[in-house]
Amino acid sequence: MNYLPNKLVKLRKHYNYSQSYLAEVLDVDTLEYMNYENGSKMISYAQMKKLASLYHVDLLEIFSNSDDVTLYDISKANTDEINIDYFTAKKGLFGKIRDFYLANKITSTIICLLLITIGVLTVILKNTARPYTLVRDNINRLSVSETTVIYIDDYSGVNGSGSNTNGELSNLISSGAIKVCEGEGFSIILDENGTVSSAGLISKYARELEEWRNIVDIAAGRAHVLGVDSNGRVHCVGDESTGACDVNDAKNISKVFATINGSILLDETGAITYSGTFIGSGSLRSYHDIKDVASSENILAILTKDSTIDVYTKNSANYLLAESWSDIVDVACGDSYVAGLDSFGKVHIEIDNDEITREVEMWSNIIAIDGASDYLIGFDGKNIYGVGNNRYGQFVKEELVKQKLEMVSDVEYSIDEKYVTVQFNGVSNASAYVVAIDVGIGISRRLEDVEVVRFGTENMTEGKNYTISITSVGEGDYMDSDVYKLNFTYTKPEEKYSFFTGGSMSEQEFLDTLGSIGVDSGRIHASEAEDLCADQTVKVLSSSLDGKTYGRTELLNMDIEYTYCRIGKDD
Repeated sequence: MNYLPNKLVKLRKHYNYSQSYLAEVLDVDTLEYMNYENGSKMISYAQMKKLASLYHVDLLEIFSNSDDVTLYDISKANTDEINIDYFTAKKGLFGKIRDFYLANKITSTIICLLLITIGVLTVILKNTARPYTLVRDNINRLSVSETTVIYIDDYSGVNGSGSNTNGELSNLISSGAIKVCEGEGFSIILDENGTVSSAGLISKYARELEEWRNIVDIAAGRAHVLGVDSNGRVHCVGDESTGACDVNDAKNISKVFATINGSILLDETGAITYSGTFIGSGSLRSYHDIKDVASSENILAILTKDSTIDVYTKNSANYLLAESWSDIVDVACGDSYVAGLDSFGKVHIEIDNDEITREVEMWSNIIAIDGASDYLIGFDGKNIYGVGNNRYGQFVKEELVKQKLEMVSDVEYSIDEKYVTVQFNGVSNASAYVVAIDVGIGISRRLEDVEVVRFGTENMTEGKNYTISITSVGEGDYMDSDVYKLNFTYTKPEEKYSFFTGGSMSEQEFLDTLGSIGVDSGRIHASEAEDLCADQTVKVLSSSLDGKTYGRTELLNMDIEYTYCRIGKDD
């Protein structure tokens, strides 16, 4: 006789769970779970493991050839029993404290004041913002959407490729990026100062993001953005129709994850809560202290605390190979694959495509992976590798047999009031050159031949370091060169002043102009000319500055002479 269906019914009723709730836990429909209880369909071993954990019962006991099963005492956690001996002991202790106080009132008063002070300080510290430390984790340096890839380079600059339809790869500037996230048509950056910036996001949501402070982690779904601050409070903006932003009551959260239409929260104890709708959500109740999450329309992949992957699917597809991987540090998935990155920089993939499997196995020294529905990206800190659908130019495939081009040489730059101008010598066999400057994503130029290129300085900051990057682009038998990088500190050029007097400027205007520049009046020497002033207005007839252009520093360190007309009638 099969005793398993009876045990399933007995356990469910003991906990007062509904069949629909257990169906959600096992990620099946209610009818299928009912078939488990009536014995018309066998439950899988993996599903039984989840129920054993949920019911606090040994797995072997469930499968034993017996109708008996241990029922966990659910009243233990809420017992109202009182330990009489302990209560009596406490009462005796209070009596001793009272006797001590009567005999030593001054000492007792001091002790009471110290205890009160300690209590007040404890309350203050508990309600003070926790010091937050933002860690630059390699797996946070890469993020992809269906159409774009963004990543953080070794200089904390953010780079991107793919579609830029919504401006998600434009004017996204960060001086110290530590995490990037991609949604559908928008990009999000977490900076080391705890602020969040965006590109391509709806303006009202972007304004809300700009007000976030002391943020320690972010995540992005298809149309929502999550952030958690140093007080453990969760922020969320975006589409609320899926319930993904129903997180306002969450407290003491330390990390956030996002699925396409959902949010997963990890608190300081490792407990997990979630909101929204996504594959496998019901199974999260059986987890504790997860490391990472990847999701697609069909798959939820969970990187567990023991560095293995659990996979939940929309259909009957089984990813047993992925669940056998060990020492995994990052996870990604699409509609028909699961991938894991191990601590040695190797990427594993389970997919029904031998060509893609072989190509991914050739990758080495990878530090982060991420995937969309139909492509996978690997990042080694410098280069982006990709397999799958590349319709938006998210990655560039490079054949190993190609010869790498040389880097450009004799790179020079100059700075004026409006531009940083770059010029260089090209290399043989290059089909083009890509010249970029790390002022923000999209600040790059593709040149079909060697030519001078200019970048506007309006977004540059005085005294800040920037990097000019130049890549020789290969075609046919040649692959792109390594990136030539030139670092410089932006110093705003001195403003130039041109002087044209010759009777066109009054003496007062001339002196006011020099005064506004900061020229010491002791360096200005005047002499009266024989010429009479027209309309009785004293004008500068000539000066040592006439027709010339000077910088401010030069003007401050020179003696200036001028002549002016005289007031009065000519004798």
